[in-house]
Amino acid sequence: MHYINIHTHKDFKQKFTVQNLFPEETDQIKATGYYSVGIHPWEVQNTNIDKSLSIVHEAASLQNVLAIGEIGLDKFKDAFNLQTHVFLKQVDIAVTSKKPIIIHCVKAYSELLSILKEKQLSIPVIIHRYSGNKTIADQLIKFGSYLSFGHELFNERSKVQKVFRTLPDENIFLETDDSDISLEDIYEKAADLRNISIEKLQKIIIANFRNCFQIEVNQ
Repeated sequence: MHYINIHTHKDFKQKFTVQNLFPEETDQIKATGYYSVGIHPWEVQNTNIDKSLSIVHEAASLQNVLAIGEIGLDKFKDAFNLQTHVFLKQVDIAVTSKKPIIIHCVKAYSELLSILKEKQLSIPVIIHRYSGNKTIADQLIKFGSYLSFGHELFNERSKVQKVFRTLPDENIFLETDDSDISLEDIYEKAADLRNISIEKLQKIIIANFRNCFQIEVNQ
């Protein structure tokens, strides 16, 4: 049974790992891997936006670039208007290429929900490393969003554990992001929180991966 890692900044060399790359890293794309490519909101002031958008657009045409991301909005960083502009440009690329988006969202869920309501996107939306509350999670799910979880599941004082326990099976993913915690340990913790076996959890994530990316995964 496969362990699927929906988002990581490291090359885990596992078959169903989606490795995140920034535009300047696209020379790392190999024929055998799966990738997401996007301009991170932290980098909008440090990049040539037109050039980077062109690279994202070009990468989106590659079959093994599964998603546009991570892209998004972060209120802890400056230039929020510019972040929004770059985010919307990349959403347009994703819509044109019919690929999911992987979203980084910090303290900007209200703005994100407004965009989702206005856009009524026909592509899958994945909120990576979800850290919001249950109310926001329910609103995101109304737009068909997937919520992805990682090492925060180990934080006993975080609301993330409670949110994760209550989500529908069809809206969850798991990830390592930039953590040193193993994917297997994250699956073990996630299965424990939902009171199911690791094997059942694997089947759930495999089904979600198949539905989101239209890629067959042999169990």
